[in-house]
Amino acid sequence: MSFVSIEFAILITVVLTLLAFIKLPFARKLILLCASCIFYAWWDWRFLGILATVTVLDYYITRCLTTTTSKKKRDLLLWISILVNLGFLGFFKYFNFFIDTLNLFTQMLGWRIGTLDIILPIGISFYTFETLSYVVDVYRKVAQPAKSLLDYAIFISFFPRLVSGPIMRAAQFLPQLERGIQLNLNNVFEGLQYFLRGMLKKMVIADNVAIMVDQIYLSPNLFSSTTIWLGVAAYSVQILYDFWGYTDMAFGIGKMLGIELPLNFNLPYTSQSITEFWNRWHITLSSWLRDYIFFPIRRNLLKHRERIPEWVTLFLPPLITMLLGGLWHGANWNFVLWGGLHGVYLATERLVFDSKPTQHSWTSPLSYLRSFFVFVLLTITWVLFRSPNWQTAILIFKKLLFVEMQYNIEWYFVWGLISVPLVVVGGWFARRFEWKWPILPIQKSYAPAFIFLEILIIFFYSPLNTSPFIYFQF
Repeated sequence: MSFVSIEFAILITVVLTLLAFIKLPFARKLILLCASCIFYAWWDWRFLGILATVTVLDYYITRCLTTTTSKKKRDLLLWISILVNLGFLGFFKYFNFFIDTLNLFTQMLGWRIGTLDIILPIGISFYTFETLSYVVDVYRKVAQPAKSLLDYAIFISFFPRLVSGPIMRAAQFLPQLERGIQLNLNNVFEGLQYFLRGMLKKMVIADNVAIMVDQIYLSPNLFSSTTIWLGVAAYSVQILYDFWGYTDMAFGIGKMLGIELPLNFNLPYTSQSITEFWNRWHITLSSWLRDYIFFPIRRNLLKHRERIPEWVTLFLPPLITMLLGGLWHGANWNFVLWGGLHGVYLATERLVFDSKPTQHSWTSPLSYLRSFFVFVLLTITWVLFRSPNWQTAILIFKKLLFVEMQYNIEWYFVWGLISVPLVVVGGWFARRFEWKWPILPIQKSYAPAFIFLEILIIFFYSPLNTSPFIYFQF
């Protein structure tokens, strides 16, 4: 069930209506859990079995962790959780990937291992990270376990962020749930504005830009180098506004239900370094990778700093972290290389600057030059992320270098020409003047007119066929 569907409009209307009439806290939680199950089962009801298994297992593992003092038993419980969660993720998402990789070597001997027809459970990458962080935090005694299985089930399955995040920590979510589901007119009105803002980003900008991007990546050999440059830059806009639009919609739905979801994007294309980019792009994933992969690797290396060169402790943690981050995005070597390049960028910045790169004030021309350079670097690197295979990526890189000139169809798609400078330059102005999209209080007389204007823009400027959310595949 997509946010931009009639079925979802019916679901959220029913949920809000029931919550408005039913005041009992326990009943409200049941309504929220049932809505989450319906939302998730809409794609394939069988996915609920995996979600229920990891939810029940990790809930009782954390209960045992709080009552067990034996370190061996606590370690065993932690590893059971890790192996089960990563086992599900590894089988459904990476089994065929590893088999295909193995076949590259075995086919030289005349052997070939068959793959399986596996359906990827939607959102498994997101809720696996959430439940793992919960168990690890309870193991480390930096978080308290949920007070009930119902609360924990709602935390894992909360439908606004279930399939594409943002990745939330139990310490952020559970206290809000224990306080009770707060439903009031101000929250609903504010949440509606966030939801419409997300629809504008997704349906008006991302989906229109996708028309060009899809054709460019389908047949890159047909187009000129300048058109390829425009299409590649347009994908930078598409992926940002597609995912940012989703998280704005998720934030809005959460707001309607009285649950604050964390910020996930903050003008990432205004970054003056790759380090800053990852502090502004998919913020909840970046912080997860930092806390549960980067810092543990770095701490272990620093324990042996006498025997390890300093450049290794600076270079290795970001490289390994981003390689795993790339693999998290998809079972494809393109994603691994994309993540590896970002790891190299981050590690190089650490080596050159010995810490986080300095940022120039937005009154300085250098800030705009550095931001533009970072945007171009990110745009080129996105080619690996978007390309369906190596051949497409290599051909596009040749076109970007003006090497491959066999066909030269010029296509200056208006949405690409408008959206790319609008997003980049508009982001600069937003940073320079600290401008934010207005969220109007219900008391303002012109607020309904502003909302009606947004609805009209969505209605008239959305393409007939909307694209699926890009991060649904992860």
